[in-house]
Amino acid sequence: MKSYLTLVRASVRMLVRDRTLMLTSLGLALISILLFGWLFGSNGSARLALGVVNGDTSGAGAQVLASLEQNPSLDVSTGSEQEEVQALRDGHRDAVIVLGPTFGQDMRAGHASVQVFYDQSNAVTQASARMAVQAIVAQLNQQATGRPAPVTLEEQAVSVRDLRQIDWLTPGMLGLVLLWGNLSVGTLLATWRGTGLLKRLAATPLRRGTLISAQMLARLLLSLGQCAILIGVAIVVFKVQIVGSWLLLGLTVCLGSLTLMAIGFVAGSFARKAEAANAVVLLLSFPMMFLGGTYFPTTGAPDFLKPVIQALPLSYLNDALRQVINNGAGLATVQTDLLVLVAWMVAALLLSARAYRWAA
Repeated sequence: MKSYLTLVRASVRMLVRDRTLMLTSLGLALISILLFGWLFGSNGSARLALGVVNGDTSGAGAQVLASLEQNPSLDVSTGSEQEEVQALRDGHRDAVIVLGPTFGQDMRAGHASVQVFYDQSNAVTQASARMAVQAIVAQLNQQATGRPAPVTLEEQAVSVRDLRQIDWLTPGMLGLVLLWGNLSVGTLLATWRGTGLLKRLAATPLRRGTLISAQMLARLLLSLGQCAILIGVAIVVFKVQIVGSWLLLGLTVCLGSLTLMAIGFVAGSFARKAEAANAVVLLLSFPMMFLGGTYFPTTGAPDFLKPVIQALPLSYLNDALRQVINNGAGLATVQTDLLVLVAWMVAALLLSARAYRWAA
């Protein structure tokens, strides 16, 4: 029994010292519970993405806007009517409120109106948004005690393409294919380094750039093939429509593949062993997979997570894919997403070039 307990203690120490095991088991579980808890909240409530157009010059509109921004159940954005309604069409808002230039004056006179736009393509979202907006207007009217309700609603449904869940999910699955298929290049490089293959290649006339470019081209072709299969299944089985340009979709897929591949090169350049590279790839993939909008929108994320979401390359890749596939967006609409991907790709390639080693 004593020898058995000694063996058990030794085995436990070996497992605890296995950093890869600890990162991929406990680390991923902790990341999952934290991300799901932050994104969905412990009480299961979701925040309403509300766009506000404040054209009022009397100050009353500013007071209403400040009150809305203090509401923890609202995620308030401001802009022009054209910008906010377009954001509603693109799926980035649940509702848009427009306060006219005479809102404050009309409210004091007892006959103010608030124009509100809803997305009519999603009945559930529209219903919850209407309830929230009606509650906001009710609060405004409660302030006018002793008088008839001074604020009324002028509701207008915005015509948006009727998106099914599978329509929204398909671009995210394309992003997921590109994520897992290209980040894994880091594990491959670390494996080659660990087995001495890279050291032997270094003794040949083969240039580092040739090896890297060959891997990039091979994985790019693989990514295009996998995405073609996935899109084919979505079209044939679920009747998913590609509304936008196929050429722009192909460009987005290629750029996303190269960007994620470059990040994989960074992991493979710094990690000395394949196990370490694999752990790094998993730790990079999991947050991006859930915070990048792959399976569900991240509009309800808490404020401290939003800078992280806005920095992730997969967020921009998924947004560009959805804009092209679901909304038929052109290059001008997705150019910001593509430029961010280019910036990530260039930065990652420069970093991996400086850290790259032929031998462990």
